Amino acid sequence: MNELMQPFSQAHALVIAISKYEGKNELPETVTKDANDIALVLKTPELCGYKESNVTLLLDYEATLSNIRSEINKLATKVQENDTVFIYFSGHGGNRGDELNPDCFLAPVDINSPDGGILPEAELSLLLSEIKSERLLFVIDACHSAGAVRFKSLEQNQIYKPGFTEKSLEKLAKGRGNALLASSKYSEQSIIMPGDQNSLFTKHFLSALKGAAGPFNEKVVKVFNIFEYISEKVPAEATTINHEQHPVFKCNTESNFPVALRCGGIKTVACVEESGNQLSKNSIDTTRDRNLEDMLPELYPEGPLDQEIWQRAGGDTSRLKLRGTGRAQWFSALRILQQGGGGVHISKDSLLQEVKNDFSDHLYFS
Repeated sequence: MNELMQPFSQAHALVIAISKYEGKNELPETVTKDANDIALVLKTPELCGYKESNVTLLLDYEATLSNIRSEINKLATKVQENDTVFIYFSGHGGNRGDELNPDCFLAPVDINSPDGGILPEAELSLLLSEIKSERLLFVIDACHSAGAVRFKSLEQNQIYKPGFTEKSLEKLAKGRGNALLASSKYSEQSIIMPGDQNSLFTKHFLSALKGAAGPFNEKVVKVFNIFEYISEKVPAEATTINHEQHPVFKCNTESNFPVALRCGGIKTVACVEESGNQLSKNSIDTTRDRNLEDMLPELYPEGPLDQEIWQRAGGDTSRLKLRGTGRAQWFSALRILQQGGGGVHISKDSLLQEVKNDFSDHLYFS
């Protein structure tokens, strides 16, 4: 390791992927390749900087119900409040209920074994609640394009729609400091683009971990910025083959917490995407926008509706996605504003002017 690099020792990861289910439930080997690539990027000192001993990988026949429970319990015993925890699951998931009253589950490799079974959302939520960290990111890729699934261990002749509903994701995100990221909406399917070695979602998630998710002058990659990056990249590329895929983000945190080091924690402007193209100067110069993301939740903690700041700046609240915490709402609102949305009369300047009218002595305006 470069002597200037320090490992991201307060980070822990559990990466789970299953392709070798029984019979027609088998998934493409890309599923396990995704997991291998994520674990490798996490452990690379020049990239995410996780200590190798802090990254656990469960692939195919290792990903039993017992092993998954055990590894999550191990995280609960060793993780501290300010540690980062990253859990990734790629495999089958399903819903035993319906969209309004979901009863979702993850499918371990031994789902049809007498010693195995499903991991229902209620038990998964309980397992996660035992982890002390208030910096937990759980990524679920369980809406694979292999389509509906059937398991012997569940109701006979019942076919389950794959994936987790938004209601189920919200339940899992209720723990303080939790963030949940799904590869697609419940009504969509996660795909592999023709000729790609990784799934569409994981390809861009890997790029985010490698440093493509800004702000690029920071030494860490943060959770909100990862979602901002993939929520733009994944749908845009999916539409090139007339497919709809939109990652879903749920959180119960005000903190844009670090998920990984950026380029080993010592490279900033020089950080380069996998394609070899250096990130643009305009992308790098984001310090003031980052300060704005910090300032607005501080002054208007309930989000863009707080003190009617969005309306007063000329915005249309019907254009916003008002979900999650106030900080999450602001993060989403500013992203919409950067893309030219939020209402025909609002701009960054008009928003700042209204904020200045309310808090003219704030350090942001000094």
